[in-house]
Amino acid sequence: MASRHETEAEPEPDPQPRYVLKAPFTPGTQWQAPTTAYLLQRRNEFPREIRHSHPSVTMSYRIEATGLRVQTPAGDFDGCLRVQGTATVRLFADPTAGWKDLPLTTTEWYCPGVGLVKLERDEPASSAFLSGGRLTMELSAWQ
Repeated sequence: MASRHETEAEPEPDPQPRYVLKAPFTPGTQWQAPTTAYLLQRRNEFPREIRHSHPSVTMSYRIEATGLRVQTPAGDFDGCLRVQGTATVRLFADPTAGWKDLPLTTTEWYCPGVGLVKLERDEPASSAFLSGGRLTMELSAWQ
């Protein structure tokens, strides 16, 4: 795996292996991976997106459930597993609240023979300086 910041010409290899999903695929399996804030934004500064100025944080992932049925616009899938990820990012919320640890959570559903079929990302924030949000992505087509 590698990543590339928009200011870099070429991707830089990750210093350590990065897991997207880790075996054994049973409830309780855990791992960590770097993440960033995708939805948190500054209300009045540039760049607005926190991800452009804040270093990555470590997200802890855990397989929460297996054998699930997931409905998406692409169809229904059986035998799926659900992964929960949690992290916090420390940001200056506003002069009254000061510095706050803001939660970053992701819930992902993976299905056999298909892979990731649904993802929900939550980054709540509501202050004078910050706004957050929720993003849901679902598989729309599958052949």
